[in-house]
Amino acid sequence: MTEVAAVVIPARLQSSRLPRKVLADLHGAPLVQRTYEVAVRADVGPVTVLADDPEVVAAVEGFGGRVLMTDPELESGTARIASVVDALDAGVIVNLQGDAPLTDPEVVARAAQEAAASDADVTLPVYRISDAGDVHDPNVVKVVRGHGGRVLYCSRSAVPHVRDAADPQDWVTRAGFWGHVGLYAYRADFLRGFADLPDSPLEATERLEQLRWLEAGLRLHAFEVEPQGPSVDTQAQLDRVRALFDGSSS
Repeated sequence: MTEVAAVVIPARLQSSRLPRKVLADLHGAPLVQRTYEVAVRADVGPVTVLADDPEVVAAVEGFGGRVLMTDPELESGTARIASVVDALDAGVIVNLQGDAPLTDPEVVARAAQEAAASDADVTLPVYRISDAGDVHDPNVVKVVRGHGGRVLYCSRSAVPHVRDAADPQDWVTRAGFWGHVGLYAYRADFLRGFADLPDSPLEATERLEQLRWLEAGLRLHAFEVEPQGPSVDTQAQLDRVRALFDGSSS
């Protein structure tokens, strides 16, 4: 029997680095609508936006999307999804960031498929890092994988360390580095138990929620995809996404 899946898009209005970005215009529609269209094209199941402000609710209802209000004080998109998991009526829930309109819909679909086929609590797509600069960029989250795609660790640092690297490019030629595409697929039972997970010193140190799950002994599964289009965290990234999106839509 096929696992019932859904896609959820957390859309925070007052994001810390670029407030109101989810309502920014992208080729004649708000950013959140363009991301919603990605989720619809993935054809995984029902698509729901989680809003933290009535203005986002109005925007989503304006383009005919389904939207639920969540507590704006919740600390992450995962926590917001966990707060409404029973209303989603699905065994697998894909978390698609509200600022990722250039995500390939096939990656969203594969995330749901991989999660349904795996016994992992959380499934995530990763891509092969080919640029040594990205290996050392703390904004690029590195994922260390074991056999069968099991996630061993996630870090903002260059993990694994390449001993005696004589040249910057040695880091990518002598070791396999994987970057996390900003997307998750959760088991519904994981979300139901999310609030009971213990505090994580590792999460507090690196500011990565994946480390809280790993430190608690949960299983994370990673599958390989091609690098995805950029998401939007800054005005410069928004400008770049506009240029890329306009080019792909012309």
